[in-house]
Amino acid sequence: MEIIQTPNAPAAIGPYPQAIKSNGLIFTSGQIAITPSG
Repeated sequence: MEIIQTPNAPAAIGPYPQAIKSNGLIFTSGQIAITPSG
């Protein structure tokens, strides 16, 4: 399992990473649709 984090995306609000890579799959967390104005 590999934790994936980047400074080019908003940080996670909770105690979890932006994504996890495991067995060739990537699982993302906290993905929601927003507009530039919020």
